[in-house]
Amino acid sequence: MSSGLAGHSTAPALLAARAAATPLAPAFQVETLPGHWEPVSWQDFSGRVARLAAALYTVGLRKGDRLAIIAPVSLEWELLHHAALASGVVVVGLDGHDLPDRIAAMADKVEVAAFAAVNAHVLSRLGAERLHGCRLMLHLGEVAEAPADGRWLKWGEFESLGSDASAQHQQGASPASSDIATIIFTSGTTGEPKGIAYSHGQVSLAIDAIGEAYDFVGPGSRLLCWLPLSNLFQRMVNLAGVRNGAATYLLDDPHRVMNVVATVAPDIFVAVPRFYEKLYDGIRCRIEAMRPLQRRLAQWAWQIGRRMSRRRLRGIKVPLRLTLVNAVAEQLVLKRVRSVMGGRIRCMVSGSAPMPLHLLHELHALGWLVLEAYGMSENIVPMAMNRVDDYRLGTVGRPVVGNEIRLADGGTLLVRGTGVFKGYWSGPNTTNCDADGFFITGDLGAFDADGFLTLTGRHSELIKTSTGRRIAPAPIEAALRSVPGIDQAVIFGDGLKFPVALCALGTPITDPQALNMLRRQCEVVLSTFSTLDRPRGIALLGRPLKLEENEITPNLKVRRKVIEVLHGKLLTSAYKAAIRHHTGDGLVLTTFNSDQRQTHT
Repeated sequence: MSSGLAGHSTAPALLAARAAATPLAPAFQVETLPGHWEPVSWQDFSGRVARLAAALYTVGLRKGDRLAIIAPVSLEWELLHHAALASGVVVVGLDGHDLPDRIAAMADKVEVAAFAAVNAHVLSRLGAERLHGCRLMLHLGEVAEAPADGRWLKWGEFESLGSDASAQHQQGASPASSDIATIIFTSGTTGEPKGIAYSHGQVSLAIDAIGEAYDFVGPGSRLLCWLPLSNLFQRMVNLAGVRNGAATYLLDDPHRVMNVVATVAPDIFVAVPRFYEKLYDGIRCRIEAMRPLQRRLAQWAWQIGRRMSRRRLRGIKVPLRLTLVNAVAEQLVLKRVRSVMGGRIRCMVSGSAPMPLHLLHELHALGWLVLEAYGMSENIVPMAMNRVDDYRLGTVGRPVVGNEIRLADGGTLLVRGTGVFKGYWSGPNTTNCDADGFFITGDLGAFDADGFLTLTGRHSELIKTSTGRRIAPAPIEAALRSVPGIDQAVIFGDGLKFPVALCALGTPITDPQALNMLRRQCEVVLSTFSTLDRPRGIALLGRPLKLEENEITPNLKVRRKVIEVLHGKLLTSAYKAAIRHHTGDGLVLTTFNSDQRQTHT
């Protein structure tokens, strides 16, 4: 159980309480060399935060000023984040992989007064007025890579500006619960990203909600931070680590997550569905590559795990014989498979998009519990969460305390609570609320008899075919992503007789036999859907969707409108090919590699 420090109205007060409670315990672990981690105690971290808060004051930043941090995960990110919060400076987390034009537009929208970045190029599209009014341009990268531009301060230079004298000038700068703590931006999947401000009090509500949901995390527990800290949920998880006293391992390169996770051995692991899909695919490929005897043993053990999983999830008593056989499967195979994620994981958490139900069951059969959670940009408190002692696979759990959730006509989810935002920044003075003050989320869902919430799609993504049928694309897309080789899938069909799909491949496929196998696998996973909902044609794009092409957001959500414009000709060709060649329940694949097209029926 955790020794959580609940009830603090601001993050700075929470950090001070944690440093007082466990001063010498590790707050963060920093990778100084590959595989070598150095601890930073709560006492040392808190002291550096105070000096950096003084440095922010010295360069001219005051309560309410906006500081944009555009950098990978690092100790410097966390130090600067906490220093800004302690000073009343508003943190704006932006993703360094985003396009410079979009970063410039977001910075202008919220009038950013200071920037901290690793790569100066991300600020290349800032206007002259924004640069002229900038009070700090801080380089967070290696000293040797610092820009030659004299406006940039190196980290060491900046940290040295903090002093007791300048700290004295900060009296009265400590934030109140009602002061703005952070501004985030919506992902912009259906348009331009919109800014949303949250107060210190609202941040504290989210910290307590997450800390209580995972109360098995406490002093001695380990977290692995590898998702971008521009992602608000990852920041809230790290702050919940402060509340509960866990040590957070900071990984700057997300591509190395599988290289370090076994060594770190976190107690809880947070990721997006695509990570779990790749984890599952990797395990299957490893098993397929084994020698025949080993492969049969692994497949047998996984099947035993499936039998155990079904009984446990249904609350059915497990026969003694199966218990004994499962113990053998555990020792010989399943425990070794799970070792790739370390040996301490109590649960894994998934958010941002729905997880395919079959994947949840397959991972559960291996002994991994993946808990889905539901949150949205317009509510800093998670809307609903599964917990280790209260979960149902295929749902996003029960509503989190503080959220009042209703279902409107048609299944639209409405929410009211203290974590809900007050309005978009510098935009229309509206929160899209109904007469009772409930925010209209645009998400579709349903509650079961026990109060578990299942998401079924979004209003904005519903497809209406020329026959008048409405189709939710998310479950169909998830099914197609489960096919080996398909990296991403997007369904289109507004105004068409039937839907078509764009499937982006991890690598190009040109071999006719491999394409025919892919077609058959797609037909199998689509067979569970109504014939009226299934896509009849698929356009195969011979590469993954790209952030630099604006096809996906920094947190891997697809931009449907952009994809429809960029690949409109491919989709039209696939639709026409399906009309010409479609028969029965078959599926027509149209491949697009180097502008060449082949149709398979």
